[in-house]
Amino acid sequence: MVLGFGAALFTGSGIASASDGPESAPSSSNSNSDAGPVSHQFRDVADAVSVSQARPRNRALTRSNVPRPAGSSMSRSVLSTPTALSRPARDLGRRPKHRVEQRNTGPRLAGARRELSFAHSSKPITVTTTVELTEGVVTGSVDGVDSKGLPLTYTVASQPSDGGKVLLNPASGSFSVLPYATTVNSQGTEHFSVLVSETTPFDASLERLPVVGSVMPALLVRLHEAPVVNKVLAPAIGEAVVQSVVVDLAAVNPNDIPIAFTVKVISFDGTPISTNFFPASGLETGDTVPTIFYGPGFGRPGNIDPNSNWNPTSGVAPLRQHGYNVVTWDPRGEFSSGGTSHFDSPQYEGRDVSAIIDWVAQQPSAELDSAGDPRIGMIGGSYGGEIQLVTAGMDHRVDAIVPALAWNSLNSSVYKNQAFKSSVSFIVPLTLLSGGKLDPQFYSLIFGVLAGTLRMAQQDLLAVSTPDVGNITAPTLLIQGTVDTIFTLDEASTTAQTLAANGIPVKMIWYCGGHGACLSTSDDGTVIQKNTLAWLDRYVKNDQSVSTGPTFEWIDQNGQYYFSDFLPSDQAFYGVPVVASGTGGNLAIVPIVGGSGPQLLAPFPFSLTSAAKALYALDVTVQAPATTTQIVGAPTLTMTYSGVGTSRHVYAQLVDDKTGLVVGNTVTPIPVTLDGQRHTVTVPLEDVAYTMSPDDSITLQVVGSATQYENLTSVGAIEVSSIELVLPTAADAVPERATGDPVDIDRFGRT
Repeated sequence: MVLGFGAALFTGSGIASASDGPESAPSSSNSNSDAGPVSHQFRDVADAVSVSQARPRNRALTRSNVPRPAGSSMSRSVLSTPTALSRPARDLGRRPKHRVEQRNTGPRLAGARRELSFAHSSKPITVTTTVELTEGVVTGSVDGVDSKGLPLTYTVASQPSDGGKVLLNPASGSFSVLPYATTVNSQGTEHFSVLVSETTPFDASLERLPVVGSVMPALLVRLHEAPVVNKVLAPAIGEAVVQSVVVDLAAVNPNDIPIAFTVKVISFDGTPISTNFFPASGLETGDTVPTIFYGPGFGRPGNIDPNSNWNPTSGVAPLRQHGYNVVTWDPRGEFSSGGTSHFDSPQYEGRDVSAIIDWVAQQPSAELDSAGDPRIGMIGGSYGGEIQLVTAGMDHRVDAIVPALAWNSLNSSVYKNQAFKSSVSFIVPLTLLSGGKLDPQFYSLIFGVLAGTLRMAQQDLLAVSTPDVGNITAPTLLIQGTVDTIFTLDEASTTAQTLAANGIPVKMIWYCGGHGACLSTSDDGTVIQKNTLAWLDRYVKNDQSVSTGPTFEWIDQNGQYYFSDFLPSDQAFYGVPVVASGTGGNLAIVPIVGGSGPQLLAPFPFSLTSAAKALYALDVTVQAPATTTQIVGAPTLTMTYSGVGTSRHVYAQLVDDKTGLVVGNTVTPIPVTLDGQRHTVTVPLEDVAYTMSPDDSITLQVVGSATQYENLTSVGAIEVSSIELVLPTAADAVPERATGDPVDIDRFGRT
């Protein structure tokens, strides 16, 4: 459960609606690095491809320059003619699929049974396996038939023998395989095995159990694999067989068409970084195209699903179909990569990506600007968004980036106004439960939960994982979520302001998604996908005929997109502000009781991190102007107060009186000094995007506690004598379409 909490918080899921859950997960056949488990591993982290092993651009990898994983077997033949490692045909319809069919014969099954001690004289399950090449990717299926008519479940029993990766649909048995680079180069063979098991009514009842039901499938697999136990329990849990799957590349790919593969790239300090390469759809041998780096969220492996669609900030399939090679990777310290995670540090993760860029420059299908400088762009959300800012700030070979749900500063994100976001503490169990290794210094962040504050050493640690935005030269499309409660809208706004001041092409989109839940509207990511592809085409493909649309686009609480030619950092963006004031009152400061949150309308875990209307608050009502007005940007709160107690903060939020929802689900910590003296504080609140009709009203609430910033040591009493709230408005907000449909990028006629 904690793993799910952390994964949802730090991967930037981009929820479309509350009913979708923490991340709208695709089916097992479409699981990827950003959703669902991935079955893959490497045998030996010491075996990898070193980027220092330079090779000519048009020469294929050979045994001599791509070491294979330890213990693997491969053909002795070495290709001497130029080959690429990944290549589908230009016209897929003209190329027949090469298929190899394997049946569950006696000898093969007997061997598998001996391995897992399935010593049954007969089985009710018969299995046929098909392996083929589809659009440059090895795919296939394990098709089982049960004589009892029971449904079957498919599980990877043993990983690919030479270090490849396999993605298996547990319901249908379909799979895709990324062979290891050396196996691809030699046209060799890899094999893995699949456990095919019956799903009995007893199994189904176990999986429906509350809380523990989610772990039952893994437990049943272990029982099926256990000698003796599997026989004894067979009447209850069902029968199972193991099917060996042989990926014979010479048979599947007789024309030696380059295919998708996986490899380990050696980083600057010898750390192996597990890297996956997918060719652009329709790429012919000898052709070169730009490459897009797609980074995963924290606690997720690199995407290995060739069919993954937009989710809604990234996806492999649309990029390949759009004419790009795609590179994904497991970040340092996670999954199949070695080393220790430093949370997107420029000194570690940033240099890892530079090493992968060096490696891509050696690939035959990679378009180059010059020797050692491939034509590349980057996409990804959250952790995968931040690595783009980090890399572009230190490696100017990056031609364009599209960071989503990233931070400008970790300190401003998780320690806003010196108040610690307690939800960030889940980063530690997330890493540990996913099998990762985190820099032990980050464990000290738990102190922030206990004390509600961070020591200077901990703030300095967070500062290390801050990108050098001022050094970025790559055109940047920033994507941020209006309901993101971890990396809020102002993180992107601050980055955009710096880039614009430096003359870097920059655009920003606020969509409904991120590390949070959309409660009042939905966003399917169509606008994000169209804008992302247009941005990459313009600045990576260097197609100057492509329009990238307006400078700033945002979605309101009703699902309507608007646009402006100005960023919120530009004074020309703003119209006449809406101002309201109140006399305040007395407020008790008590942890948890009566404050903001949890938001029970949001799915777990966002119910804990989302703001909700408070029972006990100082309220100031804001009446709408006579005409419909777009409230966009950071409201400003000025408050005069006095008080006593241990608390260092109160909290402010805006409530939509029509829906009862907190605008953007966000709450802002307001620093206070409770020494009995009178003080005045002026603080910008979290950015919002809200359309205010004449019949609408908003209520400012000042509250004593908030679940996102919960601090059990904060108590006291405060008397507020005056409150003023200034709401910024957009001067020339233009609705993209009256229906709220996605923007038509080409209609703006601008680049």
